[in-house]
Amino acid sequence: MKKELLKIIADDWSDESDNHPDWLFYRTDEYIRKIIDNPYSIFHPTLANVIQDIFPDLYGKKVCVPSSGDNRAVFAFHLLGAKVTSSDISVRQLANAEATAKKYGWDIEFVLDNTMTLEKIEENAYDWVFTSNGVHVWIDDLAAMYKSICKIRQQPTA
Repeated sequence: MKKELLKIIADDWSDESDNHPDWLFYRTDEYIRKIIDNPYSIFHPTLANVIQDIFPDLYGKKVCVPSSGDNRAVFAFHLLGAKVTSSDISVRQLANAEATAKKYGWDIEFVLDNTMTLEKIEENAYDWVFTSNGVHVWIDDLAAMYKSICKIRQQPTA
């Protein structure tokens, strides 16, 4: 993706993060309390069941969420016991999420990086890499995205 287009997208996401009512609501104490009370509540019930089937115990698992957006999944995975890295191209989305994490005393790593390359994320380091459907709206090369995701996920041993 051309640098100019990537900057436009990152700036648009930053603007959304700072100004869109939905994104502002996702950072309210009321909404965060719902995530604290039931971390699985932010996922569709079918997806919550899949997550529980794959990782019945997320404690200590390393999870990366590229294109983390509103960071609801990041917060949920943290509350389920995972060591979480949140990655996004939007400076403001990461800053807003980091402020929420600090407010609640959550130890979450935030990395400004492009999902298409994930150059700043350690390779072969994560038990699971999670993305949502919303990630695909701006991706212009799905093969490159999945290649970058595969490089940071721990490879299974025989």
